[in-house]
Amino acid sequence: MKKSFTLIELLVVIGIIAILAAMLFPALGKARQSARQAECINNLKQMALAFTMYTNDNRSLYPMLTNGSAEQGVEGGWIYYENFPVPTAGLFDLERGTIFPYLSAKKVYLCPLEKTRTNNSYAVNSRLEDQNTDAPLNPAECPLLLEEGSGSGKFGTTDDGYFLVDGNRVAKRHGKGSVIAFCDGHVEHKTWNDPEIYDHCDKIKE
Repeated sequence: MKKSFTLIELLVVIGIIAILAAMLFPALGKARQSARQAECINNLKQMALAFTMYTNDNRSLYPMLTNGSAEQGVEGGWIYYENFPVPTAGLFDLERGTIFPYLSAKKVYLCPLEKTRTNNSYAVNSRLEDQNTDAPLNPAECPLLLEEGSGSGKFGTTDDGYFLVDGNRVAKRHGKGSVIAFCDGHVEHKTWNDPEIYDHCDKIKE
C-alpha cells in the first residue's frame, strides 16, 4: 500500500515551492528587463547609423529637428511631428522624416517599454540641428539621441522629437536610467544623476 502524504508534508512541499518561486520571479523580471534594454540599445544603434548615412549624403550636416503641419511647406526635420490641427496633434509621421529613407523599420523607433506614444520614443539633441558632424567637442560624450520623457519640462512639452538641454525630461524606462546614442555612434545605458550628461549635450563648437 502506498503511503499518502500527511498534511504537514504537503505544507512543507508548498512552502518549498513558494520559496523557490520567490527566488525565481525576481530573476525572471531582471532577465526580461535586460532583454528589453538590449532591444532599446539595438534600436538606437540602428538610428545612430541612419543619422551617419544621412550626414554622409548631406554635406556632413545633421538634419533639422521636427516639422509639423503648422509650418506648411517646411521640410527637413528628422521626423515629422503633427502639432496642428488638434485631431492629429502630438503624432509623428515617420515616413515624412528625412531619416526614414535610411531606416524604414518602424518598430525601431519605439522603445519596447514605451507605454504612452504610438510610433516614436526618441529625441535628437536640439543643439545639433543643422550642425556639421565635427561640431561636438567630444563626440564620444555628446548625446545624439535620447529616450524622450513624457510630461512637461521647463520650457514645455517633451513629446516632440527633440531634446532641450535645460528644459526637457529624459525617460527612465530602464531602471533609473536611459539608453543614449552618442555622436560617435556608440550606445550605452546611463543614469541621470550625472550632470556631465547634460553638460556634454551643450558642448558644441560655436
